[in-house]
Amino acid sequence: MKLKNNKHYKLNIKWILLIFIIMLILSSFYVNFIKHLIYENTYSNISELSKQTATQLNVAIVDQKKFVEVMVNSINRGYFDTIEDIFDRYKGDLEEYHFTRLVVLDEKGNGITSDGHIVNNYKNIEEFFIQNDDVYLSENRPSTVSNNQVNIYSKVFHFNGEKKVLFATVNTENYKEILLRRLFNGQGGTYLINNNGSVLIDSFDIIKEDKVNLYEFIKNRYGLVNKEDTYKIDNMAENIKRREIGTFDIKLDKDTYFIHYENINVNDWYVVTVAPADSIAKQLTLFVTLSLTICLIINVIVIAISIYIDISNQHKNRKLYKIAYIDSVTLLGNETYFKENGLEFLQKQGSNKYIIVLDINKFKALNNIYGYEFCNSILKELGQKLKSILPQNNITCRISNDVFATIFSYEKDIKKLLNTIFHNASKLKVNDTHINVNLSIGVYKIDIEDKDINKVLDKAYMARAKIKGLYNDNYYIFDDILQNKLIEEQKIESCMEEALENREFKIVYQPKTFAKNEKLTGAEALVRWYREDKIIPPNEFIPLFEKNKFIVKLDLYIFEQVCRDIYSWKEKYNYVPIISVNVSKEHFIYKNFIDEYVKISEKYNIDRSKIDLEITESAMMDGNVDIRQVLNSIKEKGFVVSIDDFGTGYSSLSMLQNMPIDIIKIDKVFVDKADLKSDKNIINYIMLIAKHLGVKTIVEGVETKEQVEFVRNLECDVIQGYYYSKPIKKEDFEDYFNKNR
Repeated sequence: MKLKNNKHYKLNIKWILLIFIIMLILSSFYVNFIKHLIYENTYSNISELSKQTATQLNVAIVDQKKFVEVMVNSINRGYFDTIEDIFDRYKGDLEEYHFTRLVVLDEKGNGITSDGHIVNNYKNIEEFFIQNDDVYLSENRPSTVSNNQVNIYSKVFHFNGEKKVLFATVNTENYKEILLRRLFNGQGGTYLINNNGSVLIDSFDIIKEDKVNLYEFIKNRYGLVNKEDTYKIDNMAENIKRREIGTFDIKLDKDTYFIHYENINVNDWYVVTVAPADSIAKQLTLFVTLSLTICLIINVIVIAISIYIDISNQHKNRKLYKIAYIDSVTLLGNETYFKENGLEFLQKQGSNKYIIVLDINKFKALNNIYGYEFCNSILKELGQKLKSILPQNNITCRISNDVFATIFSYEKDIKKLLNTIFHNASKLKVNDTHINVNLSIGVYKIDIEDKDINKVLDKAYMARAKIKGLYNDNYYIFDDILQNKLIEEQKIESCMEEALENREFKIVYQPKTFAKNEKLTGAEALVRWYREDKIIPPNEFIPLFEKNKFIVKLDLYIFEQVCRDIYSWKEKYNYVPIISVNVSKEHFIYKNFIDEYVKISEKYNIDRSKIDLEITESAMMDGNVDIRQVLNSIKEKGFVVSIDDFGTGYSSLSMLQNMPIDIIKIDKVFVDKADLKSDKNIINYIMLIAKHLGVKTIVEGVETKEQVEFVRNLECDVIQGYYYSKPIKKEDFEDYFNKNR
């Protein structure tokens, strides 16, 4: 039994030894497997973390680029009159996008920052002007107004005819915060480098100099002598130039380090993440726990980062959407929103679709009475009233100034709805104040074939223009009359270029007479269109030409004809009367428009003091034009400046003392309505103020002897009207001035 027992015991020992050896072998394999798994997991972790860092950095940069793009698009659309307007509009948004300031520079590097710094001769300014299409992001550089390193987002734009560049600067430290991701017991970190390996940002905060090459830095700092490790560094450099990504491990200071390089898809920049592996050979029993913990942490980090990125993107997208599509005053959609969504609405199936355009009559007067803030509240209240009155699923937007547009489907009586809009939407309550506004409403019933939102919008505009000033009517629905007018306008537009080439536009001159001695002082040049043996009245083509901007060509054509006539009179009669020429406000969107007039006058060697450029008072009231700058540029070139139709607009008298004006032409309506036997007429006071300010006066539309005596008694300077002469052809005007000069 004993022997058996001993044999059995030994047998058990063998099995134990065998099991032990097997377990040892399995343990060895397990340890090696875990080591290999840890390495693979480390490769995976460092790659994932590097990708997340690159993604977060990319998202931040893309959001900032989008914001700069939105700013420049707004500038190019002409929403701003001055550089300060741009700064005021976007200064409040800078902190949200981590920008420190905005800067606007010209091609010489001169400009101003949004926080008041003046910049002169900015170095390497040409670097930013050659970038035209996309928003350009510079590498970090010293700030010119602080001690910080900054990165500059820039894009070129045109402002008042001048090429400029917009800078939006961000402290480089903001990007460094994204890169400060510590790995493996706080010993890891990240570099941001360019395609050539130059270090832009070092989260280790070791590299202090500029333009240090990362590949050479690693070799020198850690004294790499192993050819294999040196090859890996060189291979990383080549892969980065080929815009590839990769992960590898090398020996640095006798310790193993993992390195991953990832393209952030901006400017060919890369993030290079370095993580140590000095804990790999310690406490094998913790490997599984550690690997599981790392996986858990990574999953949590990935989810957290993904949630953060998603929420951040949604927030930024909402911000950008609001800037691009929402009107800041009414919180309704803007013109861009209306046209995009209106186009979709047109393309949907369905009948009884309508588009309405309405505005507030004499809204500028309300601004002068109540102020802009109160009138903004009026606009907001009106927008809400419209939304509540209109059928559901309407698209209602504020598309400009006090103009609203809406598009919707309606199966009932549209006239009842329009009367409801007119009566209910015009009664507003703003800041506990009841106020009634008068609306002009234009309506177009959309045809099933209509697919162009701009064309249906134009028809609603035409209907609104028809109702303007007709206080007995509430609205106007586009009809055959307007359709025929539209057809006539299309006919005019189809032949206007040909008419200009064929010299169908002719000039007539209406003489101007000194009030004191009835001698000729000059004339106003007026245009007539002779086509196919008939005359097209100016009121049929001038408004259309102003709308389609052809008026700019026509004005310059007329001006050249006038200069040619003046030249001929000087040569033939040695006499140069003062000729006034109308200038449309459509010229004013071009900053240097007056240069064309100067060029033409120099071509004919004309004394510019003999040319009076007439600008309508309505053009003076256009809030989109810096009229003072326009008038100053005209005066600087030596032209005379007069204001036509004076007194028919708002704030006319205050305009006299603030603008460089030589002459005012008092509108015919003041003469027609004046009590010729009384001195209590508006025209009397206009004359007194003009004389006090040293501004000369011309009274238009004088047709009777009694009117002549009336304006003479007011000590008017010049009289123009049918009493002396109607507009006459050039040859007749020559006879006229030879008899009356």
